Amino acid sequence: MSSRRAVLAAAAAAMTTLTACDIPKSSAATWHPAPDVLLPLLTRTVALRDRYVEVLAAFPALQDRLGPLKDNHAAHVVALAREVGLDEHGPMPAASASAGPVVQDQTAAVKELAGLEKTGQEDATTACLAAPSYRAALLGSIAACRAAHVEVLT
Repeated sequence: MSSRRAVLAAAAAAMTTLTACDIPKSSAATWHPAPDVLLPLLTRTVALRDRYVEVLAAFPALQDRLGPLKDNHAAHVVALAREVGLDEHGPMPAASASAGPVVQDQTAAVKELAGLEKTGQEDATTACLAAPSYRAALLGSIAACRAAHVEVLT
């Protein structure tokens, strides 16, 4: 029993010595978290939402048809921003390349949105399949919503 106490006392003394060591802070490694893997999807979702805004500004008569779709994308932006830890009311990542001016033909503008939705559906599906399970419901919901948008637009 006394040898056990001696071992415990020695361990406690060693711990006290180790915790008393003054490790210079400059030698400590700096940890920088990797950017969230959903940031590119968030950026493309912001771009898709913004494209809807541009098309609706050019063709206000499409509000009844496209307004709810734009609102879905606005909700996706908020949900993805929350998921990656960004303030949903703060600045969002901007797309690196502009989609260019809206075409002057309403049918062509809707067709362009359908193509963007199809690409967005593929992005969301890929992200869903690669994501950890706790993100699958959100990403699966976004992918399904975009698939429905493709059907509405075509």
